[in-house]
Amino acid sequence: MRKETDDRPILVDTGMSIKSVKWNPNGNVLAVAGSYSDQNVEGKGTVQFYNAYGVHLRSLRVPGTTGVVSSLSWEGFGLRIGLAVDSNILFANIQPEYLWAYFNNTLVFAFKKPERQDMCVVFWDTSINEKHVKYMRRLQKIVACGEYCVLVGKAEEAPNQWIIILCNAVGCPIENKYITIEPKYVAMNKTHVIVACDDVIYYWQYRSQHSKLTTLEQEKKKKSGKENAFHIEEIPNPNQIYDTEKWKKPQIACNDMICSVAAGPDSFIIGRNSGQVYKYTLPYIQLEHKVMLRCRP
Repeated sequence: MRKETDDRPILVDTGMSIKSVKWNPNGNVLAVAGSYSDQNVEGKGTVQFYNAYGVHLRSLRVPGTTGVVSSLSWEGFGLRIGLAVDSNILFANIQPEYLWAYFNNTLVFAFKKPERQDMCVVFWDTSINEKHVKYMRRLQKIVACGEYCVLVGKAEEAPNQWIIILCNAVGCPIENKYITIEPKYVAMNKTHVIVACDDVIYYWQYRSQHSKLTTLEQEKKKKSGKENAFHIEEIPNPNQIYDTEKWKKPQIACNDMICSVAAGPDSFIIGRNSGQVYKYTLPYIQLEHKVMLRCRP
């Protein structure tokens, strides 16, 4: 429940017979331990991890003769979990999803100070041991490649907008973009930033492969689809230009959601829940290849 009087609480069907449920100390991860009654299910005793909004994060299969977890407990820092299984106590290490990236001899990482509401972002030049600190509210992702990194966060002015800030190795903002697509998955190469929500992909060509262009060529480049968005079930149109104010999400039904994104030098790939992987070419966004995996990528 979001509050005590929430009349539309989040309901999660784990598919298990539940034995124990515990929040971690921060209250942002819920561990649900139980077992599957179906004999065909691999890993009978299982711990499922969910975030505070009921989104499934991980599954942990529990060893043991019966594999049934009778009790579980979090360590005080939330970095370990103890499980009572049969006559044993098992310990599992928890690795949170830290916000960090490495580029251009610089480690950029973010953490929250107890006395502040915003995130502290540190740019640490490891070669000369120099640190530059900046603060950003509602930071969600950090991704880096080559000479730049991007900080992705929720915009404060508009309710359904997010901001992508391109920064150099000392944390100076070079350029930023506002988007209305929730940045659940973000990837980056030396020319493009790729952002995806459940069913829409946004790309921004923040620099060209030949960065030393004349002013006239740069103006042409800006006009010819430097940024755009398309639905996963659509064929991308590279001649369109994304506009935050005018862009409307296509009303296309999508049962197979996006679950991962990765980018290479001349292409990017999108993974979907069913195991399908789509490969798109860069800088001309075209669907080049489809692969079917046996697992969720």
